[in-house]
Amino acid sequence: MCFTKICLRIVSSASISLIIFSCGEEKIDNSTKEPADEKKVFPDLTEAIQKRVENKPAEAIELLRKYNEEFPDSPKILIQLGRSLIENKQYSLAAFRFDQAISSDASKDLLLECAQAYKLAGDLDAAVKRYFDYLDVYPEDKKTRIDLARTLAQNGKDTDALNTFEKSIDLTDAKDSLLIGNLYLNKKIYVKAEYWFRKSAKLESSPTAPPLLGLLRIKFETGDESAVETLLLAIEKSFPGTLNNVPQTDRYSKLLIKRRLAEFNQRGVIAQNLSTSELIQELFPKKRTTEDPVVSSGPKLAPILSETPDNIPEENSRPNAIEPSPTPATSLADVFASKEKEVIQPTALELGWNSYLKGNYSTALLHARNSLKNDGANSEAWRLSSQSHFQLGEIREAEMTILEAIRHDPRDLQIRIDYLNIARDTLSSARYLRELEKTHERFPDSGEILWQLARRYHLVERMPVTAGILYRKLLTIVPKGSGLYHQAEMELIKIQNL
Repeated sequence: MCFTKICLRIVSSASISLIIFSCGEEKIDNSTKEPADEKKVFPDLTEAIQKRVENKPAEAIELLRKYNEEFPDSPKILIQLGRSLIENKQYSLAAFRFDQAISSDASKDLLLECAQAYKLAGDLDAAVKRYFDYLDVYPEDKKTRIDLARTLAQNGKDTDALNTFEKSIDLTDAKDSLLIGNLYLNKKIYVKAEYWFRKSAKLESSPTAPPLLGLLRIKFETGDESAVETLLLAIEKSFPGTLNNVPQTDRYSKLLIKRRLAEFNQRGVIAQNLSTSELIQELFPKKRTTEDPVVSSGPKLAPILSETPDNIPEENSRPNAIEPSPTPATSLADVFASKEKEVIQPTALELGWNSYLKGNYSTALLHARNSLKNDGANSEAWRLSSQSHFQLGEIREAEMTILEAIRHDPRDLQIRIDYLNIARDTLSSARYLRELEKTHERFPDSGEILWQLARRYHLVERMPVTAGILYRKLLTIVPKGSGLYHQAEMELIKIQNL
């Protein structure tokens, strides 16, 4: 019995201890679970926004970065952080934050802010992509389409820029018209270029020289020497000295000397020593300077009769008198008062490029062929033919015709760039890389070619060290502050953070 009682006591004590232990363990578990069940409270962004209103973006950034550490995927925080970085002129970081917000399903309106941030950062390729993303959602936003066209032109995408401008043509201002005129002038589509230069001049609130200078280049390149001379006189009269600061000034002065050499010799002007503006000033009529008459207080003498007859002007009695040739009184009003008769008849090549820019690639191809019938060695016509084939999806024909263009003009950089764009789709990766390297060797000063080569090593060949060397070389070639310069800087930062 005693033994039995002892056993029962032991069992009872063990049970009580087990119960006490279990209760204690349950309390411990509850105490550890309580903090995990607590939810983080989303921060109030009012203070950060107030800092932005007070023009203290650096303080706003500091607050928002702390919030971002706790809520890394919050679009609200990322948007405010991006805007604060814009205000603090940290454009690359701002674009990065906007991209994060977009990937977190933020409003599609943010695509426009992201595009503008990339543009301010100098990454024009990324800016263009975001502009297109935005316009896919809001295709009727013509104002943004104009911004996209300007960015494309700034990025050297002339054809894309012209196509984009055409879709919002009613919103173009004087500066846009001038830009479009220069884009057409670069493509040697003179009729279109002249139209836009004239439109730019009409839209200006007060006359400026650039539209006239654009017209001057057109007339010079099309051989209309009479119109060139008229424009030279009008520009010098309204904007003295401007002609000395244009790249074509020597060509203009030579033309003036050729056309007015006899007059310069008659006036005793040594034309070879004068600038373009000085030559034109010599053609303007000089103001006569007369001395004040001397009045005597003494007795008046009878007038001395001149041997020169009264009906002959005194000036003509002087030996070797110079009779100034009539100089046309040309002004800006004369240039733009009425629509001049079309002096320029568009060539087959001009018509072809015009059709190409409008998306009529089959018509452009026909014009290119007509141009080649007259001049089979015209590299620009072969280039137009190649681009038209390429747009029509005829890759093999595009490659053959661009190679023909290179054969006729192997020094043309734009033709080489077009060839590389086609070769990217037709050649193997290794062969395309060799073509890129050969083109870089031929055009070592081309920032565009070096950029493509660096990007190829970076993204396709996965050789960041080689790409980094090429990016650094690019920084020494392109102007500081240009789009390519900023892009190369950003890619170097990415490589260093790998």
